[in-house]
Amino acid sequence: DVDECAIGTHNCSATETCYNIQGGFRCLSFECPSNYRKVSDMRCERISCFNYLDCQNTPVRITYYQLNFQTNIVVPAHIFRIGPSPAYAGDNIILTINKGNEENYFSTRRLNSYTGIVYLQRQVKEPKDFLLDVEMKLWRQGTYTTFLAKIYIFITAHAY
Repeated sequence: DVDECAIGTHNCSATETCYNIQGGFRCLSFECPSNYRKVSDMRCERISCFNYLDCQNTPVRITYYQLNFQTNIVVPAHIFRIGPSPAYAGDNIILTINKGNEENYFSTRRLNSYTGIVYLQRQVKEPKDFLLDVEMKLWRQGTYTTFLAKIYIFITAHAY
């Protein structure tokens, strides 16, 4: 695998980030929605919310992740772990895949009250790109706080 990002042979624009994958690369651009500010390359935080319900239902933080796997990955495969940091006694989470799982390749499962995983439940036979929106609602001391993980998953052909 040649790393086009490192040697500069990619065609990503100045506003995009080059991400190397097996046998190629992807140009990714991370924009924060309105009412969010960029706090790092991969993270947006909410500036304000209008009322209690809005605060409960809009993510306090949106974080972007990239994962790269080959088509011969053995399923079920735990691909992503999510939970609050730090976790406290009494914490409880609910995980939901809100977008990107229309073909039902992925699922979520709780390992305990404050840790969940996203796993690949069905073999991906051909190279394919996914963008999953995984929401974690954290119940802590009588209040829900919502976090959103936007996970780019690149399944590439396995090298023989």
